[in-house]
Amino acid sequence: QLRTSCQELGQEQFHSGRRSVAIGPRKEAEEHHVMTSALTSSSSSLSRLLYHRLVTTAAAAAPKVNKNSHRCTSNVAHKKHTISSSEQHSLSNGTLRHKLRSGQPTLGVVTGFHNDTDHAETLGLLGYDFLWADAEHSTANASTVANLILAAERRGMPTLVRIGYGYQNVIGHSQKFLVAGAQGIIFPQCESADDVHKIVDAVKFPPIGKRGLAGERWNAWGLGGLNDGGGDVTLADCVRTSNNNSIVGVVVESRRGIEALDEILSVEHVDFVFVAPTDLSADMGLHGQIRHPDVVDMVDKAGQRIRAAGVSSGMLALNGDDYVKYRQLGFQVMVGVAHTMFVEGARSLKCRAEDFESSGGK
Repeated sequence: QLRTSCQELGQEQFHSGRRSVAIGPRKEAEEHHVMTSALTSSSSSLSRLLYHRLVTTAAAAAPKVNKNSHRCTSNVAHKKHTISSSEQHSLSNGTLRHKLRSGQPTLGVVTGFHNDTDHAETLGLLGYDFLWADAEHSTANASTVANLILAAERRGMPTLVRIGYGYQNVIGHSQKFLVAGAQGIIFPQCESADDVHKIVDAVKFPPIGKRGLAGERWNAWGLGGLNDGGGDVTLADCVRTSNNNSIVGVVVESRRGIEALDEILSVEHVDFVFVAPTDLSADMGLHGQIRHPDVVDMVDKAGQRIRAAGVSSGMLALNGDDYVKYRQLGFQVMVGVAHTMFVEGARSLKCRAEDFESSGGK
C-alpha cells in the first residue's frame, strides 16, 4: 500500500541527506529509500500524507466490530480451527503417566546430543517410551531442547527434561522447558520433601502447583485441541489435562537422598524416583564403580522402598544385561544412554573390522 501511494503521488520530490530522489518508477533500492525517508521524516508533508492514506486504507480493510457483542462481523467467514489427533501433543493422551503410575515396564533414553534431532526421531521410531533430555550433564538450553522435543513429538515420543542442579528459581528454570513442550521435569540431587514440593510447583498449575499459564506448545499455542474433539477446548480444559498427565520425576543420587526417601515419597504427584548409581557410587567413595556389590545393594534396597510406597522406581541400563538384572530386581523405569549406545556400536564395528583385517581377511 505504501509503494502504491508513493507512485500515485507522481513526481513530487524530497531530500534525504545529500541525495534527491524523484518518486515514480525506480529501482527497488530507491523505492525502499523513498519509503523509509517518507516514514522517518516528521517534517515532510509527503510523510503525513502517506501516513493518512495508510491509516485510511487499513481502516477500510479492517473487519468491523460490533461493540455490543465484541465479535468480528466481517464478510469473511470465520473457519474454526480444529486439531486432529495426529497433531496433538503427547500430553493429550496420558499414556506415559499411566504406565508410570501403574508400575508397567517403561524404557527411555537419556541424551545430551541436544544439537542432533535425527537420533531423537530414530528412538521414537524404534518405539522407546520417552526421551530423557539432559540439561544437567550437557550444554543444552531451552532452545536446543525444544528442537529435540519437536523431533520426538513428530514420532509420538514424549520428552522429559532433567534440569540442572542448584537453580534457586526452580519454577522459572523449569518453565522454559515446559514452554518448549516437555511433558515433565526430572529433578536431580533430590534430598528432601522441600525439593519435591519445588518441582511439583513448577510442573503443575494451580490449585496443585504454581506454574504460569499461557498459550504454549503443549496446548497448541492456545488453539485448544488437547482432546479428540479439538477446537472447542478451553484453556481451563487444557490445564486439567496437563495436571492429569504431566510428569514429575526425581533423582536420588546420594546417601542423604536415600535416607530421606520416606519424606520424599510422602509428597503427592511424584510419578517415579530414579536411583542414579554413578553419583551414588561417588558419594560412597567408589567413584564410577556402579556394579560394586555395595552400590548395587544400596540401589536395590532403595528401589524396594520406593515401590513399597506405590511409586515407580527407575534405574540405569547401560546394556541389555543391566536391563535384565534390574528388571528382575523389580525396577520399572529403565533408561539407556544415547552416548553409550553410540560408543558400543562404534566400538563393535571397529573391533570386528580389526579382527577381520588382522586375521588376513578371514
